Amino acid sequence: MPNPHVDTGSQTPEHSRASTLTPDTTADVDAVVERAAAAATEFRTLDQQRVDAIVAAMARAGVRAAAELAAVAIEETGFGVFEDKVVKNYVATEFLHDHLKDKKSVGVIEEDHERGVVRVAEPIGVVLAITPVTNPTSTVLYKAIVAAKTRNAIVFRPSPVAARSCERTVTILREAAEAAGMPPGALQVIPDAAHEVTHYLFRHRLVDFIWVTGGRKIVALANAAGKPGLSVGPGNAPIYLHRTADIEAAVVDILISKTFDASVICPAEQTCIVDDAIYDATVEEFRRMGAHLLTDEQSAAIADFAFGDGDKVNLGALGQPAPELAARAGFTLDPSVKVLLAPLPSDLDELAAHPLVQEKLMPVLGLVRARDVHHGIDAAVLVAEHGGLGHTSAVYANDQSVVDAYSAAVRTGRILVNAPTAVGALGGIYNDLPPTFSLGCGTWGGSSTTENVNYLQLLNIKTVAHRRTPSQWFRVPANTFFNAGALDNLRDVPCADVVVVTDALSAERGVVDEVRAHLHAQHVRVFAEVEPEPDEATIRRGVAVLEGQPPDLLIAVGGGSVIDAAKAIRLFHEHPDTDLAELTLPFLDPRKRLAEYPQDPHTLRLVAIPTTAGTGSEVSPAAVLTVAGRKETLVDYSLVPDMAIVDPTLTLSMPRALTVDTGVDALTHALEAVASIFASPYTDAFCVQAARLIFDALPRAYDDPTDLAARTDMANAATLAGLAFSNAFVGTNHALAHAVGAAFGIAHGRVNGVFLPHTLRYNAAVPTKFMPAPGYSAYVAPEKYAQLGRVIFGGREPDESRRRLFAGVDGLLRRLAIPQTLKEIGVAEDEFLEALPELAMNAFQDLSNRTNPRMPLISEITDLLKLGYYGEDDHAH
Repeated sequence: MPNPHVDTGSQTPEHSRASTLTPDTTADVDAVVERAAAAATEFRTLDQQRVDAIVAAMARAGVRAAAELAAVAIEETGFGVFEDKVVKNYVATEFLHDHLKDKKSVGVIEEDHERGVVRVAEPIGVVLAITPVTNPTSTVLYKAIVAAKTRNAIVFRPSPVAARSCERTVTILREAAEAAGMPPGALQVIPDAAHEVTHYLFRHRLVDFIWVTGGRKIVALANAAGKPGLSVGPGNAPIYLHRTADIEAAVVDILISKTFDASVICPAEQTCIVDDAIYDATVEEFRRMGAHLLTDEQSAAIADFAFGDGDKVNLGALGQPAPELAARAGFTLDPSVKVLLAPLPSDLDELAAHPLVQEKLMPVLGLVRARDVHHGIDAAVLVAEHGGLGHTSAVYANDQSVVDAYSAAVRTGRILVNAPTAVGALGGIYNDLPPTFSLGCGTWGGSSTTENVNYLQLLNIKTVAHRRTPSQWFRVPANTFFNAGALDNLRDVPCADVVVVTDALSAERGVVDEVRAHLHAQHVRVFAEVEPEPDEATIRRGVAVLEGQPPDLLIAVGGGSVIDAAKAIRLFHEHPDTDLAELTLPFLDPRKRLAEYPQDPHTLRLVAIPTTAGTGSEVSPAAVLTVAGRKETLVDYSLVPDMAIVDPTLTLSMPRALTVDTGVDALTHALEAVASIFASPYTDAFCVQAARLIFDALPRAYDDPTDLAARTDMANAATLAGLAFSNAFVGTNHALAHAVGAAFGIAHGRVNGVFLPHTLRYNAAVPTKFMPAPGYSAYVAPEKYAQLGRVIFGGREPDESRRRLFAGVDGLLRRLAIPQTLKEIGVAEDEFLEALPELAMNAFQDLSNRTNPRMPLISEITDLLKLGYYGEDDHAH
């Protein structure tokens, strides 16, 4: 999104400055544009299949580089939030690809047989793209992919302050695109900082279209160039909270949005207008969630620091965290403060004259008390007309007549209902607007469209987008047999040729012979080479066993690693050309991910028989493998076994250490799934019962491994927890355990136990950043812990029930002699500190974080890792 005062052009007319261009510079620019024109001609010959292959390659390259490019942008520009820039890069690749992948953009794209209308798509040619300093990688990713989808060559002209970010992004995309068939020269950058170069390009004979994302000056220059184009400028989003609004949900939404990338994204909330009836309660909720209400003196200091230099914003105020911004303005705040609330006048004339009524690309939110609906809407109209015409606004109300009145009055292209503006306006997350980094402002804002980048529209079309909460699901295996003697159900499974997947230790314990005794198969082969955390080589060896003589039944008998391996073996047996690297592509939302799993019916049935009580893999859609030294997770419901047999007699011979490790893993599944952003009443029920059983049965199984009743309860609890996390998924505790376990070779359940007390308290605290999740608006993790604690341990008040739950976890871990720290486990301090940065990044990028109730920052993950190593008492180290 643009910054109104950081332009890549100037107000000086091109013809008055073109004479300062040297012949060499002109020749260099001409050469770039000529290459682009030749590429555009070649591009026009490609069909839809080849175009889509290029787009997919670019999206995959962008997804893989999301974190790297975010780091480059932070390093070069000096503002914004790394984690949020990663999210923006995902939106510009993964979400955009999800929107574009089924769209036709070549030849006939639409046929209306009743009206006899055929729509044919033709490319524009050479596009000149101006990109801003505020989104120096995500905007480039987005525009480049859109240009490729429409078979246009694109030449980027980045902000001089972010040229290196643009060049690195283009390099990554170009390598992937040209390898997939994009004509050379179709994707280029001209990083020369001279304004004259921009002006020369604006009138270049081979430039067919100008696409500007920037401030008012560069938009005006582009519109005056006489070329077809699309220009989008700054915003000043007003938000109206009607008295029917859900205050808790609205405050969380606004804090998600206003803190997103330190508010350098132009659709972010700028002035919040609140009905008098709920004003005090709203302010109190803001303060409870980490906002600071500025005094008159503090507001004046902020205004003077940020806007005291005429019509230009102070660059030192942009994109800084609230405490840092306050310090630069001359006063000190608690480091936990997220947003600065600036009370503004209710009188509309005074409001119009206030310096903080304008766009604030910083975590400063204006507050206006509204007398009634009419006054509130009038104030929103005033704010939008102070630099935000045509852009974005929002209304929080559960009264449709208020939404209608607001929508009719406010002249913005996007009017979001009960949803955050910064994240919501980008599209594809809180609503079904097209994902974009180019928000049209209509003729009101000097643009040709009000759409989320729609080149075809010549009208100002206002779009009212209601918040959309996606439907959830609860999916389980077709058959699950449990309790002692469940193994007998194998007798009813028709089969002639069986392959049993297991590990060497289970085979030595006679487990395979016990399974064989319950089968009517003529031939039973055994693959017993699965090691803990199996890698791709192990999977391929298992596939080779099946290829010689394909069986009609695959049985996995063992712990989680064995069952995970069997899932992968079946997948690659049925689909030998499947690329593991493609299936493990990172994603932000599992419904929009780039990875595509085969969905055709299985040709080989899979029966999962756990011999441990913890992983839940027998009913889960996940398989954890080791890829290049890192734990990677395959996740898709096509991986779920066809049948699960949970017979606790198979767990009687588990050694005490394995009983503890797998039991703590099951408890972690239940405690993370209950607080997940995908939790539901269905999964909550399984979490409660699983946790209740574990707290009671795990100490009994620990004391007496032969206690069949305890083993039965634990086996059932592990499967119940597996059913819960199979649908709600897990969280940051698992992300930490995956990273640390892989790095230091520690059992998964044991590492989970080290971090569990810390992540529970971390998620129960007021978050530094909220996880964007349409179905999880109010922050309910502390309440969910209290509900679970009340069921298991009692307590009248939520705080007491939550305290009892946490104390119960602490006590259980001590009872089971789980080490409290990584240091106690034996990890050397120098090795830990050397690995710490990589551990933090690996944990941050782990898929488990996607459903954690609060968004973990890199710094917070680092702190959790240190707590896991040193413990509470020695955390100062």
